[in-house]
Amino acid sequence: MDTSNRPFHHHPDTHQFTLDWNGHTAFVDYDIRNNVWYLLHAEVPPALRGQGVGQVLVEKTYAYLREHGIASVPVCSYIQALARRHPELISS
Repeated sequence: MDTSNRPFHHHPDTHQFTLDWNGHTAFVDYDIRNNVWYLLHAEVPPALRGQGVGQVLVEKTYAYLREHGIASVPVCSYIQALARRHPELISS
């Protein structure tokens, strides 16, 4: 699946990453404490579930964090499970 053309945005004012997909928006909410970004919640609209959109969203989120040298902690159970299955996501 080619995901390179899917608009991914960081919204620092709302502490959110978004991924636009076929007219819908999936998102990751985060909080910052002591220069560590806590990934609190990932949500994919019902119309997009089961299509791998959540994984793409999390992959793009971690790519952004790595690119900017940001330490993070997955709090969301979905993000934790994905990070366990794909440890390369969180490695530098």
